[in-house]
Amino acid sequence: MKFQGISKLDLKKRNRAQILRVIRECGPISRVDIASSMKITRAAVTIITNEMIEEGVLYEVGEAPVSLEHLQKGRRKILIDINENFKYALGASISDERITVGLSNVNGKILDKAMTESVESMTSEDIIEYIVKSCKSIILNNGIENQKVLGLGIGLQSDMCSKMKIYMKDGKYDYNPLVEELSKALAMPVSCSNLPSALALANQSKNIKERSGNYVFLKQGNHMNLSVLIDNDVLNDNIYYTNHVENMIVNPGGRKISGYPDGSVKAELSTVAITEKYKEIFSAENTPVLWEITKGDINNLTHRAITAAAMKGEAKTLEVINNIIRCLAVLINNLSTSFFAKSVALHGFDLDEWMYEYLKKNLITLCGEELAKKVKISVVEKGLEFKGGVCVIIREQFYMKGGMESDE
Repeated sequence: MKFQGISKLDLKKRNRAQILRVIRECGPISRVDIASSMKITRAAVTIITNEMIEEGVLYEVGEAPVSLEHLQKGRRKILIDINENFKYALGASISDERITVGLSNVNGKILDKAMTESVESMTSEDIIEYIVKSCKSIILNNGIENQKVLGLGIGLQSDMCSKMKIYMKDGKYDYNPLVEELSKALAMPVSCSNLPSALALANQSKNIKERSGNYVFLKQGNHMNLSVLIDNDVLNDNIYYTNHVENMIVNPGGRKISGYPDGSVKAELSTVAITEKYKEIFSAENTPVLWEITKGDINNLTHRAITAAAMKGEAKTLEVINNIIRCLAVLINNLSTSFFAKSVALHGFDLDEWMYEYLKKNLITLCGEELAKKVKISVVEKGLEFKGGVCVIIREQFYMKGGMESDE
């Protein structure tokens, strides 16, 4: 039996990828500190980083600032960092709520975006056409050449797979038909992933220096989705089955919905379920404050209106809010305990500052201060879900490849 070692190209790519990872987590950083972190010689790091600087992947920031506590002799360290404008990345998200498309540099800084919420009336062909046209328009409007774009990353919500004609193959979603069609239309690499998982990675990428540990990411919408990150990698089966969280029971014997257990996440915490809870109490007699704020029109029943009524102490409104919080507390507690979560990020819950603080106070009462401290608001803003796709394509086409433009 013949055993083949790693090729020179693969070794080069791996070393470059590791250097990019160290700089991303610790940068700007000196070559000496990179060598120490990677446990390879400074000479090797110097050769690799000089080549990457010549290619424009990295750049020299300048000398390290003086530390009065740790004065050093001789020349100060030269810090290097990733050139954020070396390449650009396109991202898109496809959910039953909206389609978003956007452009960023390799550090994830958003440069342009487009969005439509007319998803229900769109066919799969319409969605693909919208993404292609938006990508081409964004590239043109920003004066970027195609070769400067790493590719397009897609975040596809599992509930939209059937509509996009994406089906299971060997227990996994086969994204190839969508990837091939978009790649051909845009003439660039395309990668597709489950949207909640992509968003979880994008959310955590903002806290990359705290990447160790398990993280829970909850995305609320017409469907509730869960993604679990373990040391910044998505839990294997969770990549494809993010919507299974909807079957969890958070209120035993509670609200009913066909196909789900009574008191399930789907029946209690989806946006449709929550809206229905408010509609049931909405009247001039039950909720006079909310009625006045909305001018008696159910279509004006927004999160802002609900918060305003709650802040004025309206009993029926607070009763519904407290019911929702109790169900959410059960879910957060169970997920945090089951996955030993270091943090729980909430996405799409439309929590303003008052409602977030009210949630945290109730979580302290219901579950304890330690759990309440774990709950954070997702850093990926609603309507910018394409950041998940951006994260996926940057990860695959930049970091994993060590910034190399080809495999040759």
